[in-house]
Parts: sequence; C-alpha cells; structure tokens
Amino acid sequence: MTNDDHHTTSPPAAAPTTPRFTLGDLHERLDGVLSEGITGTVYSLRGYPGLAVKEVLLDGLDRSSLNAIRLELAALPGLSHPGILRYHQVVEDEGLIYIVTDRHDKTLERLLTEHRRRKSPVSVAVTLSIARQVTAALAYLRGVSDAGAGRPVRCDLRPANVLVSGDSEHFVIAGLGLYRDALWSGSTLLGIVAYVAPEVLLRNETSPASDMWGLGVILYELVTLRRPNFLEGREPREVFVDGWRPDLSAVADGFVKGILERILVLEPEKRLTARELCEMLTTLDVSADELGHRYVALEGRCSSLKAALNSANARIALLEDELKIKSDRIVALEEAFENRPSEANTLGQEPRIKLTRIDALEDQVKTLTDKFAQFSGGTNARDTQTGLLLLPRLIHAAHTNSTEAVRVLLEEGTRTGQRDEQGMTGLMHAARQGHLGPVKLLAEKEKGLQDRNGWTALMHAAQKGSLEVVKILLEHEKGVEDDQNHNALYYALKNGHPEAAKVIIPHEDPTDEDGVTALMRAAAKGDAGMVELLAPVQKGLKDKNGNTAFMHALRNKHRDTAVVLGRHEAPSWTPLMCASFTGDIETVRRHLSERDRKNSDGETALMLAAREGYKEIIELLDPTDEDGVTALMRAAGRGDTKTVELLILAQRGMKDKDGDTAFVYALKNKHIDTAMLLQRYETHSWTPLMCAALAGDIEVVNKHLLDKDKRNSEGDTALIIAARAGHEDIVELLDPTNEDGVTALMRAADRNDLATARALAPLQAGRRMSGDVTINGWTIYSGTALMRAAVRGHSDCVKLLLEKEGGMQNGYGWTALMWATQSSHLDCIRLLLEKERDINRIQLLNIARRNGNREIIAIL
Repeated sequence: MTNDDHHTTSPPAAAPTTPRFTLGDLHERLDGVLSEGITGTVYSLRGYPGLAVKEVLLDGLDRSSLNAIRLELAALPGLSHPGILRYHQVVEDEGLIYIVTDRHDKTLERLLTEHRRRKSPVSVAVTLSIARQVTAALAYLRGVSDAGAGRPVRCDLRPANVLVSGDSEHFVIAGLGLYRDALWSGSTLLGIVAYVAPEVLLRNETSPASDMWGLGVILYELVTLRRPNFLEGREPREVFVDGWRPDLSAVADGFVKGILERILVLEPEKRLTARELCEMLTTLDVSADELGHRYVALEGRCSSLKAALNSANARIALLEDELKIKSDRIVALEEAFENRPSEANTLGQEPRIKLTRIDALEDQVKTLTDKFAQFSGGTNARDTQTGLLLLPRLIHAAHTNSTEAVRVLLEEGTRTGQRDEQGMTGLMHAARQGHLGPVKLLAEKEKGLQDRNGWTALMHAAQKGSLEVVKILLEHEKGVEDDQNHNALYYALKNGHPEAAKVIIPHEDPTDEDGVTALMRAAAKGDAGMVELLAPVQKGLKDKNGNTAFMHALRNKHRDTAVVLGRHEAPSWTPLMCASFTGDIETVRRHLSERDRKNSDGETALMLAAREGYKEIIELLDPTDEDGVTALMRAAGRGDTKTVELLILAQRGMKDKDGDTAFVYALKNKHIDTAMLLQRYETHSWTPLMCAALAGDIEVVNKHLLDKDKRNSEGDTALIIAARAGHEDIVELLDPTNEDGVTALMRAADRNDLATARALAPLQAGRRMSGDVTINGWTIYSGTALMRAAVRGHSDCVKLLLEKEGGMQNGYGWTALMWATQSSHLDCIRLLLEKERDINRIQLLNIARRNGNREIIAIL
C-alpha cells in the first residue's frame, strides 16, 4: 500500500450529517489499518464505511510547531470543494491528533503502479483531466488563503496524496494541514524530493507556485511512468542554477510538454498559476485529446499565415517600386504629348490600373492579417480544419490523430475510401503515422484497400514498425501482397522492425505444428534473400526434432543458404559436424581428428550423427571396443544424458562381454538421471523430477513439473530435494517467486509446512515481499516469511525462522512481533520478545493497547 493511502468506497458513503465523535468513540471504533505514511496511520471506522480517521503522532514537537499545526488543522473542516478531501472533525489526545475524513478507493500512486505493471503510460486525456481538477482545487485553496489568515495555503502534493474515485474519473487532494518540517525526516524527504520545488530546497521559501512544481512532476510521471531525478545525487545548489532547464525529451505529447515547460521553471513567479492552467484546460469545449492536436495545428497555421503575410508585403513593395517607375514614365509622356490629350488620357489609364491592383493586394493583406490575428489570439478558435488543407477532411483528421474529429465525421456520414494523390486512404495515413485511435475507427470501413503501389494500411504500419497498429490491422489485411509480390512481413523485416515482424509472422508465415518456422521453410527452399531478412528474427529456433534452419538448409543440400545461416546459427560447426549431420562418410573419415570438439549448443559430431541415426558414422566416431563397450555405454558411464538420449535409439539393449547394458553403467556410476532415462522395468520411489532436482538439471525439471507434488519413500518432494542441494534455480521453477515477491518459503510458512520451510530457509530467508497480502483481515506490506507465520500463529515456523529474520521490519517499521501482537498469538509473542521487544517500542505498545488484551500488555 502506498503512503497516505485512503480507501475504499467511492463515492463516499458518509451521511449528509456526519456525527461528532468523542475521543472514546474514536478509540472504540478504530478498525483495520488502511495505510501508513509519512505523517501518520489511517484507520477505518467500525460502523461507518464511508469514513476514515487519520492518527498523527506529535511526540517530540515543540510548542510553536504544535500551535502551527493546530492552526492549520482548525481550518480543515471549513473547506468545501469537490477537488479537496472532505475533513469532518479534528480531535486531539495526549500526543496524538485524530482527523476524521471521507474514504476513497485508491490513490494516484496506485494508479501509476497499475500502469507501470502494464507498461502503459496514462493517456493524455486522463492526464489533462487530472491537471484540470487538481488546479481547480489549488485555485480554490489560494482563494481561501487570500480570504482569511491562518488558512492552509499549501498541500503536500504528490501521487500518494491525490485520491481517485471508484470510476477513476474524479481526483481529490488530501494531506492538507500537515506539511511541516517537524513531521518529516531526512529519510522520508529522500522519497519525495522530486516533488519539492527548488525555492523550498534552496531557501525554504514556499508559495502557491511551489505546489504547481509538484503538479508538474506528477504530470511528467503520468505520461512517462518515470519520476524525474533532477538532482541525480547532487546538492540542489549545484543543480538549480541560472539557465537550468528540465530534460523533457521523454514526453511525447507536444501539448503536455508545452505545459511542463511553463511549470518546471526555477523562478516561482514565472510558473503557470493554478488558475491560469485551469482556465486554459476548461476554456475550450473540446475533448482533452483534441485540445493538444488543435494546439499543434494552430501553431502550424499561424506560421503559414506569417509566411503568407511576409510574401504579400514583399509583393506590395515590388508593385510600389513598379508604380514609381510607371509614374515617372507618365510624367515624361505627358510633357512630350501635351498637345495630344486623347493619347495622354489613354496612357493615364495605366497607373490607375496599377493603383487598383495595389488596392486589391492591400485588401488581401488585410484579410490575411485578420485571419492571423484570429488564430494567434489564443485557443478560443473553433476551426478544426487546420494544416494539410489540400487533404479531404477525413484523411486530414486521421493524419493528425484527431480521433474525435474522425468519429464525428463518420457519424455525419462522411464518405470513407477517399484517397490522396498517392491513392492513400485515411486508414493508411493513420497507420503510417501510428495513430491508434483513427485506425480503430476506420479499420472496418477502409480495410483491404490498396494505394497506387498496391500497399495496404497494414504494409504502411509494418514499414514504420507501428506495433499496436499492426496488431489491429492483421485481422483485416493479413496475407495481401503488393505489386512487387511483397507482404507486410517483408516490409517489417526490410525496415528493421523485428518486434512488428514477430507479431506478423504467425499470421502470414506461421510456425506449423512440427515447430517448422518461416526461416526453416525458406532455408529448405534455398531462398537466400528471405533467409537474410528472417534470420535476425527467428535465428536459433528449433523444430520439434531439434533442427535449426541451418540444419534444414544443410539437409536439403542448399550450401549457399547454409553458409548464410551458418553466420547466425552455426558459427561453431566444424566440417566433421556438417558431414556427420548429412551422412557424408568420406568427409567424416577425413576429419576424425575433430571428433571431440563441440558446437555452441554443446553438441559433438557423434551427437549429430546419432540424432540422424547414422549408425556407421557413430561407429566411426566412437567405435565399440574389444570388450563390447559401446558409445552409449560410455556416455551413460560418464553421465552424458544428452548423448545418451541421442544414442539410445541406435544402440539400446546392447550388452558388453559381461552382459551389462548402458543402464547398468549409469547406475554403477551413480548417474541417477541417466539411469532413469535408460530404465525400462525397475520401479523406484524417486521420480525423474526428483532425480533432476538433485542433479540441478533444469531441462529435465521443466519436462516433469507435473510431478512436483509427489513424495518419495522418505516423504520428500522435489522442492525439498532441490532446496537441500542448494539449487535455487530449480526451486524457482518448482515454486516460483510471484510478481509481489512472495517466495516458496513464505508460502511454506503460510501453510505451517515445517519440513519445506527448513529446507528453504538457507536459500530464501531474509527476503521481503514487494507487494501486499491480507491474512486474517490484516494487510501486510513488504512482509517476510516470519511476519506471515507470526500473523497466522504458526509458532513452529516462527521458531525456525527467528534466527534469520528476527528483527526485520517492513517499509512501515512493523516487525513480526507487532503482527503477532496485532493478531493476539501469545506463543509467537513469547518467541519473538527477545529479539524484537525494543524495536519501535512505542508503536508496539500502542498496538497492544488498541488490541485490549491485558495478558499481552503484561508480557510486553
């Protein structure tokens, strides 16, 4: 759980008139811990599912700090804004303050965590919605602060203190009134320093602009999924110097980047204010997605108008020069023909014509100037037809990623299938630009169309490597070829987009049921050109018989193709290996001196010949000796399971002069895994999985994972055997650590499996979860196996794990003793006392006091 998290129902279920609680009421109704953070612990209130109460410890604060906090907290119940957490009551006890508030589903920090797990940044639309709602709340706080002294001006603005409603559409600021140095420590500041404005770090000066800095960092984190590290381990005074600018290269959206460039600035007075940003985001009655694109389009249109205006001015200047020349000529002609007025009158028409042209141009300039003023006057303009003026409206909207504009045009009945001069449709434009929204809207309506070169939208997306667009269009346009007989796969490969190619291959050249890939088929046909393109994507893959594309080329005698593939898949293959694989006995005879060499897969020429069943070559490479000992027997005797597996079909059942088979050789030399492979009739309580677990053979373990719950005659599982042998990788295969960091040892502690826990402890004791778990109604964060055993009351496991994990704390300072106290497990408490009784003792006693068990209080 994240710091300062408030949970769980939304919208808040509190009644319109929230009751007034006494201190006794609060103590009696304190229920489960919802969160623990920098400034205190949040509990649920029994009987009031819509409310929560925050407990703040005030120990160690001087009188001035206490008075300052009291003054700020006194103002909280008077705040009323949809973007600010509703505070109902503040109650003070000896050394403690209780704050009654509404409850909410989750925090922005948790929302970020969910997106990080999916590796998907928060959309621009949601990001701008968050910015609009938070700035509205900040603007309200500024107004309240200006209206009366002693009101809160700032808030501790970071993802953990922005609450999210159940529908994930409404965002609320929490953490007001506790933003005091007295409640912070150096270690807590380290985790939130990115949200602290430079003027606070440098001069301890705060203002509403400081909160805007925190908002800017949050917006950066939403669109990049990374928290910026401006300091990079240095002191603030070394980083925040004149001329400092943030690195915003990771921000893809131009509109968001423009906002951040005006927030993340050193001088507080130059930052956007909350009111300015809020008004910017609410002025236009358009979607947040369209807002960014319109901003970019208006910028481009303004630039075009500037250029047109400059060009018109230049033409006017030329005409004025021409007019002057003509006027001079007219004067000269009038003097020469002063006695011929009719001709003079005729000639006099020319300057009037020129003047008329100039007037027309001046009118044109004025029109352009008016249009320029209209576009440069702000984002209040409503004209969506900007940029790319020569394209049809639907194509223009698709090209510029105006998803909402595409939707509206389609609803209005705009004809689909329109094309530009290259024959490209709106779907092709969107696919080429990687614009997912327009592609989704147009795919059904314009699928299958081809441009003048025969390219489909899928080919355009593949050529650009637009992975998500490729995934959508494959369903509609897979398998189509252009005028050159090339498909989308070809263009993805040719333009160096392996990830896109991997997605396309299953649809246009799929791997068959025998594991034969597109590369293998190209190799078998000797298509060296396609092999060159496919090799970077599918090199090294093997079919169900273990053959690579190189082997397919070699087997089909395509030597040129084999040479191409050899660079990718078989640089370590010797001439003897190649001859052994193809059954070329004469070449084998010439290269017998290479018989002990291995390729990069660890295979010898003998193994390759065995795989292909060339018995004569096997005898040449590893001949049966005078005692009847075969190559298979020698491999079994040295425990060479891989070679045994390859040779077994060619030499199985053969006996030496003493009547021993290869199985006997393996058993005599204690190669259990090899013996199990060769065994045909003997029953044994050890499964192949157990043998492999003891030997550390991951490959065999992977083949027999279904047997992991079986036990041998001693009661041991493969997991216990692997753990005792110290094979941590095998342990992870048999009982893997999950995404929340829960290990096999933790699960053994949960089920009080002492034998398994004893075997696993040397490998996994001392680890913490990365996530959370709820046990018996209590939520444990960053817990250990000992804590999980303690909260369940498994005293045997507690005793076993105490030596290695006793004294460890989770991220909120809780020990196993605290969890045992919380859960009232007396046996576990007695075991843990010696190591953990003095860790966070005040917190421990508070837990015992809330628990109300006098026997536990007496023990502690």
